[in-house]
Formats: sequence, structure tokens, C-alpha cells
Amino acid sequence: MAAPASGSCRIAGTEVPITGSDKVRWIDLTVPSSPSAAPASPADPFVSVPPRAASGCHVVSSGGESQRYLAWRIHEEHQNVLEVIELCASKEFPSSGLRLVFQEALCPFAFMCESEGARRGESVYLLYVLTISGVALLCNLRSPFSYVSGSILSQNDILEFSLQTHTQSANVTAVKAKPGCLVIGRQDGSICCYSLGKLAPTSPGFSNELRDDAGIGRLWTFVSRTKALGPVQDIDTATVNERELLFALHLDGSLRVWDISSHTKLLNYNVHSNDFEGQPSRVWVGEADDDQELISLAVLHQGTMVPACDRVVVYGFSFGAGERFLLSPEPLVSAIPLLEGKLVDLKISTEKLWILKEVGPMLYEIVQFDSDGEEICSYVLQEDAISEQMFQSSESALDDLVWTADSIFSSMKEHSFSFISSMFLRRLLQPGVNHCSALRETLLEYKRFLSDSEFQSLTTSGLRKEILSIIEHEGSSQSASSTAYHWKKFSARYLHKWCGNNRPYGLFLDMNREVFGLVRKGSFSLFRCLEGVEQLIYGSSDELGNLEGLEMNLFDDVSDTETLIEVLRCMGHINHLLGRSSAAIYYESLISSVISPDEIASQILKILESGFSPQSSSPLITLLGTDAYVERRQMAHKSQRKFSVEMLLSFHKLQSRSTSWSAVFDVIEKFMKCLNTKVTIQEHELKRLCNVNSTILVQVTSQVARTMFESAFDLFLFLSYLVGVGGQVSLLQSDVSRIKLKLFPMIQDILGQWIVLHFVGISPTTPPAMEDFSYQLSYLQLGIADEVSLHRKLGSSDFTLACLLDFPKSAEGDHLSACFPSTAEVIDLVRQFISSIMRRNNFDHANSFLGSTINLAAVFVRHGQYEAAQNLLGILDTYLNYARASQTDQDTDIACSARLHLNGFCLLMLAHDEANIVLRESRVHEAIRCFFRAASGQEAPKALKKFSSETGFQISGECKSISLWRLHYYEWAMQKFEQNSMSEGACQFALAALEQVDSIVDLDNGSEVEGLPETAQMIKGRLWANVFKYSLDLKNFRDAYCAIVSNPDDDSKYVCLRRFIIVLCELGETKVICNGEIPFTGLLEKVEQELFWKAERSDLSSRPNLYKVLYSFEAYRNNWRKAAAYMYRYFVRLSREGDAGGSRQLSHVLQEKLHALSTAINSLQLVEPSCAWLDSVCEADDQTSPSKKPRNNLLMENSAFGTDSELSRLQFCVDIEILEKEYTLTEALYMLNTVNSRSKSHESHSIEALTDILINENLYDLAFTVVLKFWKESGMKRELERVFAAIAQQCCPNRVGNSGRNFTDTQQLLLLPSSEDDARDGGSKTIAVAHQVQGSCQWETLELYLDKYKDLHPRLPVIVAETLLYADPEIELPLWLVQMFKTTKGGNRMISWGMCGKEADPAALFRLYTNYGRHAEAANLLVEYLDSFASSRPVDVLHRKKMSAAWFPYTTIERFWCQLEEMQSAGHSADQCDRLKKLLHGALMKHLQQVVVDSEDVLSSVGGGQGVESQSS
Repeated sequence: MAAPASGSCRIAGTEVPITGSDKVRWIDLTVPSSPSAAPASPADPFVSVPPRAASGCHVVSSGGESQRYLAWRIHEEHQNVLEVIELCASKEFPSSGLRLVFQEALCPFAFMCESEGARRGESVYLLYVLTISGVALLCNLRSPFSYVSGSILSQNDILEFSLQTHTQSANVTAVKAKPGCLVIGRQDGSICCYSLGKLAPTSPGFSNELRDDAGIGRLWTFVSRTKALGPVQDIDTATVNERELLFALHLDGSLRVWDISSHTKLLNYNVHSNDFEGQPSRVWVGEADDDQELISLAVLHQGTMVPACDRVVVYGFSFGAGERFLLSPEPLVSAIPLLEGKLVDLKISTEKLWILKEVGPMLYEIVQFDSDGEEICSYVLQEDAISEQMFQSSESALDDLVWTADSIFSSMKEHSFSFISSMFLRRLLQPGVNHCSALRETLLEYKRFLSDSEFQSLTTSGLRKEILSIIEHEGSSQSASSTAYHWKKFSARYLHKWCGNNRPYGLFLDMNREVFGLVRKGSFSLFRCLEGVEQLIYGSSDELGNLEGLEMNLFDDVSDTETLIEVLRCMGHINHLLGRSSAAIYYESLISSVISPDEIASQILKILESGFSPQSSSPLITLLGTDAYVERRQMAHKSQRKFSVEMLLSFHKLQSRSTSWSAVFDVIEKFMKCLNTKVTIQEHELKRLCNVNSTILVQVTSQVARTMFESAFDLFLFLSYLVGVGGQVSLLQSDVSRIKLKLFPMIQDILGQWIVLHFVGISPTTPPAMEDFSYQLSYLQLGIADEVSLHRKLGSSDFTLACLLDFPKSAEGDHLSACFPSTAEVIDLVRQFISSIMRRNNFDHANSFLGSTINLAAVFVRHGQYEAAQNLLGILDTYLNYARASQTDQDTDIACSARLHLNGFCLLMLAHDEANIVLRESRVHEAIRCFFRAASGQEAPKALKKFSSETGFQISGECKSISLWRLHYYEWAMQKFEQNSMSEGACQFALAALEQVDSIVDLDNGSEVEGLPETAQMIKGRLWANVFKYSLDLKNFRDAYCAIVSNPDDDSKYVCLRRFIIVLCELGETKVICNGEIPFTGLLEKVEQELFWKAERSDLSSRPNLYKVLYSFEAYRNNWRKAAAYMYRYFVRLSREGDAGGSRQLSHVLQEKLHALSTAINSLQLVEPSCAWLDSVCEADDQTSPSKKPRNNLLMENSAFGTDSELSRLQFCVDIEILEKEYTLTEALYMLNTVNSRSKSHESHSIEALTDILINENLYDLAFTVVLKFWKESGMKRELERVFAAIAQQCCPNRVGNSGRNFTDTQQLLLLPSSEDDARDGGSKTIAVAHQVQGSCQWETLELYLDKYKDLHPRLPVIVAETLLYADPEIELPLWLVQMFKTTKGGNRMISWGMCGKEADPAALFRLYTNYGRHAEAANLLVEYLDSFASSRPVDVLHRKKMSAAWFPYTTIERFWCQLEEMQSAGHSADQCDRLKKLLHGALMKHLQQVVVDSEDVLSSVGGGQGVESQSS
């Protein structure tokens, strides 16, 4: 509560803002003017009323319906705009208002009333206004204001009358209106009444001038009036004895009273007759008191001397009843000087007078006087309340917070920024403080440019983020004092903007209902009286002794009263030293639970005992400056010394006035009863409401709660300080024990009650999550319109948690009467409302605070306000720490179980919507802990059965044991965590439920329990299945496996196992199956079956490849034969299904087939040779779909396998040899696909055709591999000859275009590919060859392969040479090929022994030359070898002379000789033939001679010379 405006004023009441009035959407409606109306010049207006901001509120009664209030205001900066709002106490504050835009400025006057001729069911309001040019307008406005913004008011709804067209042309100086009548006062003192709205302007009697005489001539009247009267200053009207009276105040002091209906003057009184200084300027007339026959009016006398002193003079005129109505000529007079400030507005009744003054720039106050003119009290305006809440009320309050922040948060610096920011934001964004326009302008000053739509779309959370970003940008996160300093600057700017946007315009008063309110520039508000304890707390020191008027009969003894006054004075000393910052920090610690309240309290007590002692002065010096820091440190030291002295003096006074400290504590206990919430036994009917009255009631409740909380906290600090200095004031140990064990728990109870009430009154609701379908559906039930409307308001900043509660009936029996409550009635309603809240107790034994707080939390849980409920439960947790000492164990256990249960549920719901992963995990773990702790209490079944509708936990029937109840509870918690996708918590509660099942069975000696809905084995099977599911969701695969093997239900176990395998495959975690991490004891066969079943029914392109998984699964267990079988099965499926795609897909399929075959081969090689075979392929074929027809296999169709019996055997088993052949064929197909062969290489081709295709594509290595793999012995030689013949043909000149290709393929490993290989893009990869092809020429290729394979088949050079010569008889054989005929395997020449050798010897080459007409080469070759034979080395001569040592193809030589002769005789190359014959003849003769000589030598060596002679002859 703010301090009073003046030190001598008692606070009688405070302002209560009507929330939502700052969010009005204005409907702009233009009011046109007639063309004949000429606008007045602003410099010389026809209406001389000074321009100012003006407002008014008119009460419209409508029989049995609720009262309506028509509020209007004219802004000083927009004199041509009039804003109108229709208020109804029993309805919500209107979301839209009417803004009338006139063509010229208006006089600061308006009058509204309800039209009498309106149709039933439709309200039409009459609006009287006057422009500065003298045009009176009467507008008919429909209600509700259903106009379209930007439209123009119809001319049929406007009645105009120009005052300048009248015979009198004096300027208008005053104006007033009544229904059907407009009264004006002029500069010349005349007063005219116009029946505007009742008669037409042209009708007789429309205009009437009020004159002194009715029978004397007009000329004399004019002369007398001009001499006697001054300009009319102000006009007011009143109804007295059913007479409409007009009170006119003139500048010369004349106060005239007229009867409007008869146009007669009733009284002429001169206000100057009382010798009051100043010029009379305004008059206000109150309502007549018919019982006292008295009517009061007030006249403002504006001072003309310097310094000017304005005063308000109150006149009380008595009147007589009856036919002859008379006013007393001598009224009762009392003067009220306005010592400071300027009067803004005034309202008067018979007994009271209210004055609104402007005492400074944007500083206002409202004071109330009695009929005698004595000042009795003042009212706290919203400016003062906000200033105090934002620590701006004095220069020292927030400075204390800046000064003490570092000391209070010394041990918790990491939380200081968030804590202080949360404290300020909670106060800034509460209803009544938060003002949209002011907040947006403040953000603009900090360069936060937000459009209207962006700002309106911001939620409370969005506003918090925007403001926090500003404070963080200012650098406030460095220290606690820095944070407080920058918040001080932001709050000061916001307060300045708030005051500018909420300048008071005028008061309004409804005397019938005793409703007193204030119209501001941007809001509306009412006033209320103070609650009795509030008057006691905030009364001045001189008034503390007067407790009789507070309706609290606390003490019978005067000494007790004096003791209480001294205690209150001590509390005032503490408040003066600390300000309200200490209570604010302690309040926030209870709400946020970031910092322990006990730690905050201990730090505050240290400041009380030892003063302000910041740990480091550098932050404060940086913020305040060195000089200011030194000055304020000295001031703080003086304040601390003064406080210590004052407190010791007060303690000694308490000792002197009381017999002992125990008596003082008795007085304090009685005072605590006043601070406590008064829960009445009488029950009031409650109902859910949401209207203006309910929001006012919520606001007042929060104001009272805040005052009570701060007072209780001051008392707590007082007692704590007393304990600290107990040795200095003779405090006994028994007294200390009484404080700690009795008074402190009582204070904590009081603090808890009021902080709960204040929290629910100021905390905005949060909108439900969009995905919370179940919650939204609950509000869409048919016939619950109130619930639907309530649901739509959730999340609005002015719709607080208290609006979700039920409200009590008023004194008249209605639910919050259809009219605004009076200033005193509000307090009664607040007491009933507080009582209804604190009476909400679902527990029989727990105290009211425990039960009501838990019940409130349950209500908020029901409405989805989980964070608010959690905050309330946090407050309750703090209280329980103190209550355990004074409450019974049963009460504490019940409350703790209920609190933990609701708190866990709230944390669970909050975690579901939390985006921050770390915070989400933290809340989940805390929720798990709360649920387990809630179930651990012995009274938990009794405590939790009350909240079935909120949390959904409900058990039908009674549980015979606590274990059975816990089983149901853990299953419920498991389901809740599962519903919110929190598998960790669900898993823990499933395991806990399993423990309870075991406990139940053990308690019953292993037999089944009657309370169980199922058998123990069924429950365990279901729970273990749930544990498996949750573990699998968390990817705890070992735990999931343990759940499978622990499941006693075989059916459930195998279902889980299948699910386990499926999920692992979907997640790509198949290594868990294969690497032996999980043993699968007793389940290996099932696992293998499931994997194979899934593999057979999965697409081949799926990842991971389950055949490879099966291979790894078996390979890890050294089951190589099974591993090979699964890979071969993979190859078979690829052969059948894999070539459906294009060439790129085919390439990938072929490569996969190669991998499968190579893996199968490698696996079988690790098996014993006798077992190195696979089962029949036909058995696997039976498992495939019958619609898939097996394709013909090239391997099976080829006759190279041998006999029919062998082929029949291979159809049922496959060994390594078959696999290698399949691998070779697949490799050939893959390479053909890789080089994009234009030849159709289908599997239906024969192997010979495949070899030809490979040769055509220059894939020689593969071609030779196929030949070597599929043919043996003579067949192989035959195929080699055919292959080399084909290669040789490519070397002929006529095939030069078919140049050879170079293949640089890398070597391939025949191993199972890794998982990374599975993710390849299917691009071409080359298959390794045994040798790298050297060179790029076909001749080099032919040389390479011929040299490689001639040992395998020696005749290959002959085949090559013959093919070349056949293809081109003129071709010149390459030298390397000729050398193959001339040399041996070791590279030696076969010259010494003639032309003999193996199949590819010189004789064969000579025959080829001869056969293909290469005579020159043949002759040269023969001569070469003949010469070589003749010129043998000495070491070879003996060998040459042996029997059959040399051989020459003499038959071929003879045929060669014959060919030469035939050609010569035929005339073909006769010269060449002759030359060759000569060459051949000479060589042969020489050779024959040599042979003869050698023969003779042999004969001579054997038989002497006879042999030689006979041979010679």
C-alpha cells in the first residue's frame, strides 16, 4: 500500500483499476456538419469556455436490468474527438468503444442519457455536445455500438442548432444539459434554455430566456440586467422535490437559482458576501437530501493575489417542502483552502466532498472532506501504488535494493539476474500495472520497434522476452546491483509513460449506490475503503491509539493497546530502513523457488543487524559514481545507527509497559489473529463469473493480500531481530523458544495464506497448448457457454488465476450485484471471497491453509494452469517445513502426499510442452521423484482419492493393502508418462509396479490375491512387455533384451522378440544382434527365424540388408556354412528380382551378387571340405511367392558341367566350385554392364557367346577366366585357340579401327561389404583382374596373353600366326611372334639342332610361310637355320654328328621348291623365284655336303673307311 499523499492525511481508501480498459478497440465514427454551419476561428471562438480535458460518467437505469454507465472523455490534444464507452457491472469490460470525430473542436462538455422513444430490445442514447462555433448537436447513438470503424453517422441521427442564429449574439461562457433541455450562459449574463430533443427548433417555446421579471417591459429588463449581472461562469442543475433547479454562478459573485420548468428565479445569493478572496469560477451542486431538507453546493474561488491560493467554499441551503418551495437565503458556509495544486474536478454530496487536485507535473491527489470543511482523509491513487511496487516511491527505496542486492545475493550470484528480473517482471505485468500504451512507448524508447499487430500478438511470455532482452542489452547481468540499477531505469521510464497515458480527467459519483470512481486518459477505476487492519497498519503515529473505529475489539486493557502501538512503531522502523524491497525479494523467493527463502531472510537480518555491507564496492562506484557512493554509504551508516537506537528504545518501552516479554507476545498473538484470513463458517452460494465486478473483486483481493503479506513479513523481521538482540533486552530462553516454536509457524501460516491469495490475484493465466486436444475438447461440450467463454480468455494478461474461481453472492442475494459495489461493500465481498477460497478444503484433518492451497492447485490443474499450480505447491512446500513441528504426522503425511502427487503431475505436463531439452529432462526426473515420494506415504491412498478428476487417477473399490494400491498408482503413472512420450519415467514405474506384484504375491504366500484384476503372471507379462517397449524407445537394447527374457508369458515374449528385431532393423542397429553384445540365450533359433522371415519378405533395396545381418549373425558364432547359405540365398533373390531397374540399378545388383558370392565362397572355405556345400536351392525357392517364376540359369543350362547325373546332383547342392563359376559369370556380366556393352549379354546366352562378347569388348582377362573355369584339357585348348584366333583377327590391318582398350582395374577383395558399402550410390566400380594389361596396342595385348598362355597350350603361336596369315596373307608377322617359333621356353634359340622343336617350332613357321605363299620369308628362314646348323660352335659339333641330332622339314622344303618352279613356269615373279631357287639350292647343297661329311665322320668312328667310301659312292 502506498503512503498517503500528505503526512497529516489519513488514508481512507485506494484506487482499484478496472482491468481491460487499456485494451479498448476504438470504432471511429465521423459526425458530419451541415454546410451552413461555419466553423469558428480558434483565435476568437463563439464559445468562450476554456479548452481542457474533460470527462463524465452518466448512470442509466433500466428497470430490472443491471445498471449501465456511459463514460465519455475529451482529450486536451484532440478537442474534436469524443470517446464513449458503455460499462455494465454484470458484463465483461467492453472490448470496443465509440470514438466520435467532429468537424471542429468541442466545448469541454457532453451529456448522455437514454432515449425514451427507443424500441424494445434496443437502446438508443442521446448525446448533447456543443462546438466552439456555437453549434449544438444532438446525436442518436445505438447500443451496443455496432458501427463500422471509419463510417459516417447518418444525418437522420443528428439534430443541429446554431446558437449564433439567435437574437442574442453574446458569446457562450457556460453550458449544461438535461434530458430534452440545453442550458447556456452567455458573456452578457443571460441564460437561455433550449428544448433540444423535445421540440423542433422552429416550434414555439423551443427557446426560453430566464429573466428576473415576467411583467415589466423588455427594455427595462435589459437595462437592469446589464447593470446587475456579470458573465455567467458556470451552470449546474439538480432535482429538489421533483423540481428541476438551475444554479448559475456569475463573475460578479451572484449565485442564482432558477426553476427550469416555470422559468422563475428562486434565489439570488452573492458568494462575495462572506469576504472570500478570489474570483468565483466553477460551481458543483450535490444531490438534495430530502430528509434533512438540505442541498449542498461548492464554489471554486480562484485566487488573484500572488501567491495565489484557491479555495473551495461549501454552501448548504435548506429548503422547504410543500407547494411553496423556498430556499433559505442564509446558507451554511464552510471554506476549504487548496494549499497546493490546481483543482481538476470536484464531487459533492450532503455529507462529503471529494477534490481531485494536480499538485505537480503528473502528480495528483484526491482528498475527502466532511460537510464542515475539515479534511478527514485521502485516497491512494494508482500512480502511488505503481511507484511503490516498482520501487520508485522515494529516492531511497530502490537505492536500498541497488545497495543491498550484492549482499543478499552474495552466495547465489549465478541466480541474481533471473531472480531480480522475475521479481520486476511479475510486478510490471500484473493487471492494474501493465498498460499496453505505456509499455509499448517504453519499448520504443529502447529501440524496440513493434507494429500494432506485432505488439498485440505478443503473449505475456513474449513480453517477458522482449523486456529481458532490453535489460540484458544494458549489461545488467554483471552483478546483482547492476541488474537492480538497470531495472530501476526501465521502471522509471515506464512509470513516466504510464502517468502520461493515464492522466486523471475527472471523478464520477453515483450517490444511489455510493460508487466513487475516476476517469483517466487511458483507463477507468473505482475507489474502495480500507480494510480495518489496513487502516491500523498505515495510520499515522498520532492515530494509532484510536483503534475503536477499526471494528476490532482486540484489547480490554489500555496497556495492551499501547504495547501494540509500540510493536507497530518498531515494524515502521524496519520498513523505513529497508523499504519494501526486502518483502519483495522474500515474496519472490517463495514463488520462484530458485533461492531458499530462509537464506533470503538470513541475509536481510544481517542487514538489519550490521547494516549495508557490499562485498565489493566497484560495481556500485561504477553505477553511482565515487562521490555518490561515499555519500550514500555515509547515509546508510547513519540510518543504520539511527535504526539500532530507535529499536533499542522501543524494546525498552515494551519492557517498561509490560510485565514480561510473554505479555508482549500475547499482544502480538492477538494482532496475528487480525492479520490472519478470517474464514467464516457460514457458507455462501458460489458461482463462476467473469465480469467487471469480478475483476474489481480480484484486484481488491490482491491489494489487501499484498498489504497483509508485507505487514506479516515486517512482524516476522521484528521477531527475528528481537531474537538476534535478545541478550541486550533480557529475552529469556523460554521466550526465544516460544518465538521459534509457536510464533514463527503462525507467521509462516499467515504469510503463506496471503501470498497465495496475492499470487492468484495478479498472475495471468497461460493459454493451453495447441496440441492439448483433450483439454480443448472438454470445453466444447454443448450447453456450457460459460466454460467456452472462459476457455477463450485463458492467456489474456488481465485474466488472472483468481478469475477461474467461484465468487460468492452479494448482500442482496445476487451474484456480485448488477451494479458497481460501493466503497464499503467491496471490502465485505473481499472477505467473503477470501473466506470461500480458504474454505476450499478436501481434507478432514489438515488445517485450512494446507487444504485450501492444495485445492486451489487442483483447480488450476483442472484448467491447465500447471505452472501456477506448481508455484502454489512450491509455497506449500516451504510452509510444510515449518508446519511439521506443529501439525500431527497424519496431517503432514496427507498434505505431503497430495502436494507431491499434484506437483509431479504439473511437472509432467510442463515437461511435455517444454522446448528446452535440458529443462525438459530436469522436469521429468523431478516428476518421477515426486510420484515415488507421493506413493511412499502411508496416507497416500486417502490423500490422492480427492483428485481423480484433475489427474485421472481413480481406483474403483477399496484396496486391501498398500502394495495393491501402489500397484494401481504406478500403473497410472506409467500410463501418464507413456501418453506424454516420456519412456524413461514410464519404464521406472513399470519396474516399480513389478516390484509391487512380487510383494503382493509374497504377502499372500505365493497364492493369487483377490484384489488383483488379473493373474500375477498376466500382470507381469504385461508389465515386462511395457518395460521392453519403453527400453526400446530409449534405445537401451540390453535392458529391452532383459525384459524379453524376464517375461514369463511365452506369447508376449515372442511378440516382443519379433518387435525387438523389427525395431533394431528400422533403426539400423543390427550390430547389436550380430556383435555378441546380447547373448540371446535360448532364443538363437527364434532370432534366426525372425530375421530370415523378415529378410524373405523385405525388399532387396531395404537397409540394412537382412541377409548380410544373418551372415554376420552366423559368422560371429562361427556357423560359416549357414552364413554362406544366407548369402547364397541373397544371390538367388538378386538373380530373380534384382534386374527390374535400369542399367544403373543392374550394375548395383550385379555388384551385390558378386559380394554375395564372394562372401559365400570365403565362408565355405572355412568349413571342413566334406561339409563345404549348401542345401538345395529348391528348398529356398519354396518359400518365395509362387507368382515369381524361376528364371533359367546360365550355369545350369551349360553342358560344360559334365554328365546328366552331375547336373542332377548340382540342382540339389552347391559347392565351392559351383559358386566360383557363378562368381565368374556374374563378374563377366558386371564388367559388360560397366563398359556399357552394346551387345545383349543376357544370361540365356551360351558361355561361348559370352566369351565372344567379352573378346569383342576387349575384356580378355575375363574371357580367359571363363575359359579356364568352364573347360578342361582338350576342350580348354580348343577354346583357347578360338579366343586367340579372335584376338589375332583384331590385330589385322583391316581391323585397325578396333583398337584395344586399357583396363586399369583395381584388385577386389572377396569379403562381405561393410555398412558403408550398403550406402553407395550404385556407381560403377571395376572388378579386379589377375594382371594389369600393359600397353594400349592390340599387338601388345596379343603378345602379353600369348606369352602367358603358350605354356598352357604350346600350339597357340601357330594358331595366332596362321590366323594372321589367313586374315591377311601379306601381313608381316611381328618379330616377337617369330621369335616364339625360334626360341625355347628358356629363351634359347633352336638353331644348333635344325628346325625341330615342339608344336611352335621353326619348322611350323616354315610350313606356314610355305602354305601362305610367303616364299621370301620361308627361304630366308630355311637358309638361316641351314647356315646356323653348319656354323655350330665347337662344343656343339660332337652333338651335331650324333645319330638324328638334327631335323629339317625336307618334305615341306621339297614342296616349297615345287611351288617356286610352278610360279617360275607360270611367269609369276620369275626373277624372284630364280633368285630364291639359287639361294635355296646353294644352301641345300652346302647343307647336304655337311651332312655327308658328318655322316662319314660317324661311320669312320664306328667302322673305318669302308663305310665312308661306300657312302661317298
